Amino acid sequence: INFRTDGSSKFPKEKLWGNFPSAALGWKVSEEGFFEPLKTSIDFLRLRLGWGRIGNEKIGSGSFNYSVFNSGPTFVDYVLGDTPALATGATVLTYPKVGKWEETEQYNAGMDFGLFNGKINGTVDVFRKDTKDMLLTIKGPAHVGNRYDAMDNAGEVRNEGLEISLDHKNKIGAVNINIGGNVSFIRNEITTMNGGDPVWREGYAGDNLILCDAGYAINTFWGYKYDGVFQSSDDVLAHVNSQNMVIQPFANAGDARYLDINDDGLIDDKDKTDIGNPFPWLTYGFNASLNYRNLDFQFFFQGVYGNEIYNALRYRTEGKGDEATWSADMNNVWTLENTTGNIPNPFGNTNNYRASSRFIENGAYLRLKNVQLGYTIPQLVTDKMGIGKWRFYISGSNLLTFTDYSGYDPEVSSGVDYGNYPQARTILVGTNLNF
Repeated sequence: INFRTDGSSKFPKEKLWGNFPSAALGWKVSEEGFFEPLKTSIDFLRLRLGWGRIGNEKIGSGSFNYSVFNSGPTFVDYVLGDTPALATGATVLTYPKVGKWEETEQYNAGMDFGLFNGKINGTVDVFRKDTKDMLLTIKGPAHVGNRYDAMDNAGEVRNEGLEISLDHKNKIGAVNINIGGNVSFIRNEITTMNGGDPVWREGYAGDNLILCDAGYAINTFWGYKYDGVFQSSDDVLAHVNSQNMVIQPFANAGDARYLDINDDGLIDDKDKTDIGNPFPWLTYGFNASLNYRNLDFQFFFQGVYGNEIYNALRYRTEGKGDEATWSADMNNVWTLENTTGNIPNPFGNTNNYRASSRFIENGAYLRLKNVQLGYTIPQLVTDKMGIGKWRFYISGSNLLTFTDYSGYDPEVSSGVDYGNYPQARTILVGTNLNF
């Protein structure tokens, strides 16, 4: 059992302190008498239960301070008197809330085990983690007049899942083998947000793209369902709802087509929906090492599955060409000469670039993160040279990536890819000397 109290000057004095207890309980089942008959195959078994709270105060200093300014980039003076003259004015930057520590509470149950004389070892953990009183910036009513959004404790998020890891150690002749792997299944959901009001981030072509709202994962992509390109005028007239109404706003050949989800004959905000989740529900890794006499070899694979990426780079490279150089995919753009193109005409309808599933891509990947081959000079040789140990090695990082993602790098932390510089593929040759 542990208990800690932390204080931070970032919060108002009445909410300066946060209390964070934790407790853990373990039972080494394999030490009990009744377990003795099972020890021929199960060497070790321990059950665990845990609970605890931690705090977060990673916000800027002064986030909960009332602030006013009377000079700066925004004009705040005003006219005073019959003879026009400027008098010094002031404006409110932020109306503060009475904030407090963000708190994360976690419950977990786990099991550690060893099998077959230590050849297999593993852990299994089930957990639920609730982040409460999340520190977020929120928008107030426009008539209030504050320049900056206020900080507030405005939401709750739940992460729950299952984590499994396994390791195998063995020796076959002169070869020592160590193989390990881990897998995590995680579900993320916002349970409460901003008193019932959603929080939006990012904007494209007049649309909000990223939604934080109860019932959805954090930073859910929100927009229209993209349905290809109108290839001809007849194709436009055939775009009708169940009442045979041509769906509005009216488009032209070469424009983007979106689904009328509520079947009212209009493409509007009511047709926006969940178009992707930046959080993978599956994360996994696999590593192995082998030693044969003085040779050693090791590698590590890592991957994710079940997430989407908004490829914002395509938003520009499939545009008019005034923001970025066109990509090679623009060879398939719709034009009067290429009426079967699968990319909307960039000079057509302004609706062609609405926030939609057009730029949503599968973010799953499997990557060889590291591989290394080494050779250690025999000790009989190094002893004569007065060297304790001498090893040569060659290693590589990010050598292979298996993915359907069309961007530079599928490892996008925010879920929105602006053309982030890809991780370097590195080959390194080196030596280690110990005297």
